[in-house]
Amino acid sequence: MQAAIGISTAQDYIKAAKEAVEKARQDLNGEEIKFAFVFSAGESCHSLVLETIADLIGPVPLLGTSSTAIISRQGSLKQGLMVILFALAENTYFNTACVKDIGAKATLSAGEELGERLLYGCKNVRRNLSVIFSNTEALYSSSFITGLQERLGMSFPLVGASITDHKESCLYFGSEILRNAACGILWGGKFNFNLGIEHGWEPLGKPRYVTRSQGDIVNEIDGAPAVNLYKEYFAKEIPWLKKELRRLSAFYPLGMRISEKKEYLLRSIVAIQDDGSLVFRGEVPQGSSVRLMISSKEACLLSASNAAKTALKNMGGKKIKLALILDSLSRNILLGRQAAQEIKLIQDILGTDVPLAGIYTSAEQAPLNAINYLGRVYFHNNSIAVLTLAD
Repeated sequence: MQAAIGISTAQDYIKAAKEAVEKARQDLNGEEIKFAFVFSAGESCHSLVLETIADLIGPVPLLGTSSTAIISRQGSLKQGLMVILFALAENTYFNTACVKDIGAKATLSAGEELGERLLYGCKNVRRNLSVIFSNTEALYSSSFITGLQERLGMSFPLVGASITDHKESCLYFGSEILRNAACGILWGGKFNFNLGIEHGWEPLGKPRYVTRSQGDIVNEIDGAPAVNLYKEYFAKEIPWLKKELRRLSAFYPLGMRISEKKEYLLRSIVAIQDDGSLVFRGEVPQGSSVRLMISSKEACLLSASNAAKTALKNMGGKKIKLALILDSLSRNILLGRQAAQEIKLIQDILGTDVPLAGIYTSAEQAPLNAINYLGRVYFHNNSIAVLTLAD
């Protein structure tokens, strides 16, 4: 497998697409292009981008997304276009698929539909990994992942990125620009990968219990309005908490205990209701053991290093052809000016010659690092996922 990356920061759509494709093709050394990823930031979400790329690379599958920023060896870029062209080794297979208008469907059936479409053409080969991109808040429901894994397999490795914080979030699939959709790729055959995912937040105070919730809305914690957890810690009332919501979401998410290994899934707050209920990005089941969480820049950077080290393990000396980074926007907010340091740490650990690409996410989907949970996919907030690909 070969993965060649081209980047352009030109503001002209057509010029950016031409520059990015030209740079990627140069690094592909004449190999046949099998498919492409496209990531964009700033004002690059435009149909002319896809039309120009298609004219230059031919009728090959294309998928990707826009975000607040793209991740490269140079750090994060708030304006630009990234094109990743893939050439595959013999006996390596793939299939791409998409489901549209998910907001109008049951999320379980949407997941099942995407799984079925991904399997099409790959049913008689060994299937290894799927990568999913989405831009609909409907996918914050775990039922989408359940539906997807019911078709692909409940222990099938799946890595995903949801981008909804970007005000004009676009999903790219073929020649289409989509909203309220999900697209993905399924790899099979001769193919190796590894994944590291971490968040770096630690629990505060004593464990609490969710006594009433509905999906992503937590009404009560320990029999009291859920907002009391934040009112008590900050000694502030609801108007102040609402004003500081973006900072609270990034710095003080809710931690949900999910294993005996003291691992926590994070849930970022997206709204505070007048009755004291909290709306989170992702489901918080009734009966969950939860705690307020906190992090620091040092802990956040350490978690990125740990994710990269995990992604480097067990590659058997194989050369990494691409490192794909899915990095929560909340981490970027917490790190501020040190956000570029996070990317440099990952590059130093994986190797400065390793092609590196990624995007900032609203939420992530991936297994946990705990060995007993490999394969089972969870919905993450505030995490960084490092996926390494090799032949």
